[in-house]
Amino acid sequence: MKKVVIYCIALLLTMIVSCQKETLDQEETNIAKETENFQKGGNAAGEIGNELVILYPDGTTEAEKILKRAEYNVLDYKTCKCADPNLELWIFEEDKNPSGGGGLEEKKGVIKGDEEIEGTEYNPNIKIYEDVFVDFGGVGITDDGLLKRVSANQGVTVAVLDTGIMYDYPGFTGSFLYNSSQNACTDNGYNELFGWNFVDQDNNPYDNHSGRHGTIVTNFIASQLKAANVNYQILPVKVADRAGNIEYFDALCGFQYAASKPDVNVINMSFGWNHENRELLGRFIENANDVLVVTSAGNKGLDNDVIPHYPSSYESNNILAVAAMAGVNGNSNAHIEGVYTNPQGTSSNSSLASFSNRGIYSVDIAASGEYIPFVYNNETLYVSGTSYSAALTSGYSGALYQSGMSGILLKNTVIENAIYDPNLSEIQYSKHIPD
Repeated sequence: MKKVVIYCIALLLTMIVSCQKETLDQEETNIAKETENFQKGGNAAGEIGNELVILYPDGTTEAEKILKRAEYNVLDYKTCKCADPNLELWIFEEDKNPSGGGGLEEKKGVIKGDEEIEGTEYNPNIKIYEDVFVDFGGVGITDDGLLKRVSANQGVTVAVLDTGIMYDYPGFTGSFLYNSSQNACTDNGYNELFGWNFVDQDNNPYDNHSGRHGTIVTNFIASQLKAANVNYQILPVKVADRAGNIEYFDALCGFQYAASKPDVNVINMSFGWNHENRELLGRFIENANDVLVVTSAGNKGLDNDVIPHYPSSYESNNILAVAAMAGVNGNSNAHIEGVYTNPQGTSSNSSLASFSNRGIYSVDIAASGEYIPFVYNNETLYVSGTSYSAALTSGYSGALYQSGMSGILLKNTVIENAIYDPNLSEIQYSKHIPD
């Protein structure tokens, strides 16, 4: 029986890979599908690379860290000063003979048994796909961001871990960026202003991603909060580079940075990967009880109960995993996530979008996720993907936030206020947030 199950899973994965190789119809889409990928070490899939994420125990001194780096012949390292001083990225000399023993895998095993190291993991690459559909322009100077910074943080704060934010996007009006003047971080010669860039280690979390993923996500969150007429601010946390690559270490630092802010109430994470259960991020989310973590369920049409998708499949009670509801009917490529200029039909389907992941145990609720209107330069585009379902849910959650709510209480409040629909039986609560 076990062999049959393994064979079925292998067959399913083969079919999925085959489907992903289909060519997109460029006449109907301006952007390739927005999805997730997971690669070890930031290199090709299957490679381990030459980097390890290290977590020291609380109280480890700088002198003790220096000794540990020397003990393991660390060539270079990266710290997480603005987030968690116990986190480091160790970079080793490239292993020119990985099959000959003594490589990174062996180092990881030895370090894992070190009682003076609390945790160690590989540093894989998480991918938000690089897709060009429109160039907003702009050069991304912090002075533009300061013009959008609130004078004082009030109400709800939503942190967005993504490709950053374009301060000069015309849809962002008024003041809405987080004010970091209190307890600001100083690192690498920069002072924190309204967020942080963990890719370049500076204070300019500008969105230079060709698909402007973080800007669109942030726009949907801000629109929900503005429509609810609540006081809010957005904390941009840039963890993805211009090609959409997220180093796992930067995702960890970005999360710890956001979670350490006492006035952050919701963290949006519109990215993910399949299969690999990364222990440290799961532990950090579990410890952030005061924060609701809203995650995208994934865009591969998979059952997350069978093939887990992280971070949405972590079992922490403060995680809200969000699927995408089907939108416009009648388009021949309705299964493809991306951006459309002229989708056909009308919105009338309350089932899940065909590309959306699902799971009666691992996916909580749904939100609009197919052909969501997004306006730029007086033109309406239509975006699709669970990234945007999560964003709408983060905005909705922020609108329901009341002072003092824990992440778990806010999650329960969102679920209680969501709308039941029997067509959504493939997710846990068969509910979606209001349109």
